[in-house]
Amino acid sequence: MKTGEEVRAFIAIELPEAVKTFLETISAELKRCGGPVKWVRPEGIHLTLKFLGSVRSDLLPRIEKVALTLFKDQKPTQLQVSGLGAFPGLKRPRVVWAGLQDPAGVLPPLLAHLEGALEPLGFAKEKRPFNPHLTLGRFKSDGKSSELIEAIRQKMDIEGPSFVADHAVLFQSVLKPSGAEYLQIFRFDYGPE
Repeated sequence: MKTGEEVRAFIAIELPEAVKTFLETISAELKRCGGPVKWVRPEGIHLTLKFLGSVRSDLLPRIEKVALTLFKDQKPTQLQVSGLGAFPGLKRPRVVWAGLQDPAGVLPPLLAHLEGALEPLGFAKEKRPFNPHLTLGRFKSDGKSSELIEAIRQKMDIEGPSFVADHAVLFQSVLKPSGAEYLQIFRFDYGPE
């Protein structure tokens, strides 16, 4: 990466293989319903904590320093895949998602600290409330499939695997015709329990 070059970046929690496999199964069931949806490849599914957008490469070490300090104070936490839905809603769906339960309630304060730590580096705080979700697919147009909507409705209460979140990653997003590819820039391990 050249100095001054810009990269599209975000900070996210990676998912273990068992969770990705579960989500791949759910996505495959939904795909069979048809509809104008571009489905996310399982290896690309993650829990986005903060989308940074286009970032100058010389700013990345400062982001790393801030995030390292913040995440080393974070304890590993249990999360669970739970629920299925669409943003903004099933009447006019744009994004198909699987939800995440955060029984210990650690994600909202973690997000608040992350937003506060990144604001002095020029990243505006997110105005929308944080809704932990895993994007499974995006509708390509305003068209919708009543069969797909019904399948989502029937799976709204789905329960998936639990997992321990013990690190976050600063990713670079490289947009390609085949879909986005995510490259790890820095990994931030949580502190000990």
